[in-house]
Amino acid sequence: MILPRRVAARIALAALLACLGSGCASIPERAGPQDDDPMERMNRAVFSFNMKADRAIVRPVATGYRRITPDPVERRISNFFENLSSPVLIASDLLQGKVRQASIDTGRFLLNSSVGLLGLFDVARHMGLEAGQEEDFGQVLGRWGIGRGPYIMVPILGPYSLRDAAGRVLGLPLEPLREFDNDTGARNSLVMLYAIDTRVGLLAADAELDAAFDPYVFLRDAYYQRREFLLHDGEPPSFDEDFGVEFSEEEFLGAP
Repeated sequence: MILPRRVAARIALAALLACLGSGCASIPERAGPQDDDPMERMNRAVFSFNMKADRAIVRPVATGYRRITPDPVERRISNFFENLSSPVLIASDLLQGKVRQASIDTGRFLLNSSVGLLGLFDVARHMGLEAGQEEDFGQVLGRWGIGRGPYIMVPILGPYSLRDAAGRVLGLPLEPLREFDNDTGARNSLVMLYAIDTRVGLLAADAELDAAFDPYVFLRDAYYQRREFLLHDGEPPSFDEDFGVEFSEEEFLGAP
């Protein structure tokens, strides 16, 4: 959903004020998930709704999409949406002082948007401009010392911390899909295709989530671990001490 800039700014400001006012900035980054989930009862209800909706609609659609879409086409679509996220990525690089990576990501965006036909082809990679780590405004806020705040399970969208939810809203004005505000049909089609493409990338994790003793806790732990992994540029604190669960680098990068 693309929000008007004024509404997005107000929501982001309200979330940040709520975070700071509730003292969430004082929550230790290494605190266990149970310490950051004061709304667990409500979160579990939303999680149950999300799981039912996913099994009834979203997962079958994603499975069918993967079955009928040729791999080269699927890769082109994924590349297109990855390229669309570049403005948020570049701004996040700069706000964290990652000037060199920001220059690389800017070069990738310019090359892939032009020579790469709106990002369908990752020509920048073949020219030595490799993609860096995923960056977003949630990580920017974390680098600036804002604590992650309580865990929130959002209907349809899934897990967030309050900090990451605020970061997501702050990044909305930079999302290129806002340019389609006057063409609701095109915008909604792209949003739907993006949602399907994202869900396809998570199909491999379904078996582990379904097999978990407590899928809610499993997803919460996986979410926190991946966010810590990204926040610390691939060198996070020892997760086995904090959560009792360990994931490989590939699982971190592909987790929801």
